[in-house]
Amino acid sequence: MQPASPPPVAASTIRPPKISSLALLAIAGIAVIAIAAIFGFILFASGLSFTSQLWWMGLCGLIFALIFYMVYASTHNRSVAFPLAGAFFVIGIGSFYGSIFVDANQSSLGKLVLSVLLSVFVLIVLVTIFYQSRRAEADAIRKSQRRVTP
Repeated sequence: MQPASPPPVAASTIRPPKISSLALLAIAGIAVIAIAAIFGFILFASGLSFTSQLWWMGLCGLIFALIFYMVYASTHNRSVAFPLAGAFFVIGIGSFYGSIFVDANQSSLGKLVLSVLLSVFVLIVLVTIFYQSRRAEADAIRKSQRRVTP
C-alpha cells in the first residue's frame, strides 16, 4: 500500500475586480476630477476677488462635506467617506473664516457678528458629531454583547 499523496494545491489565480468595484472606482475618479475642476476654476479662472474666491471655496467645501457625509451615512464601508466629509468641512469653514477676516470693506462689528454666527454653526456641527459618535459606540457595544449561536 502506498501512502496517500496530498491533494494538489490549486494554483493561485488573481481574481479580476468585480464590476461594482470598477464602477465605484470610476465614480470616485470622476468625482476627484470634478472637485479639482471646480476648485481650480474658483482659484484660477474665475477672475473673482480674493475674498469672493474664499467665500465660493467655503460654500463648495461645505456642499462637498454634506455630499460626503450623505455617502458616509448610506454606505457600509465608512472608512473613507467620513474623513473626506471632515476634510471638506474644515476647508469650507476655513475659507469662510478667511473671507470674513480678509474683507477690507466690512466693518469690525460686521466681522464680529459673522464670525460669531459661523462659530455657532461650527459648535452645532461638533456637538452633533459628538452625540453621533456616542450613539455609534453604544450600538457597537450592544452588538458585541450578542452571542452567535452555532
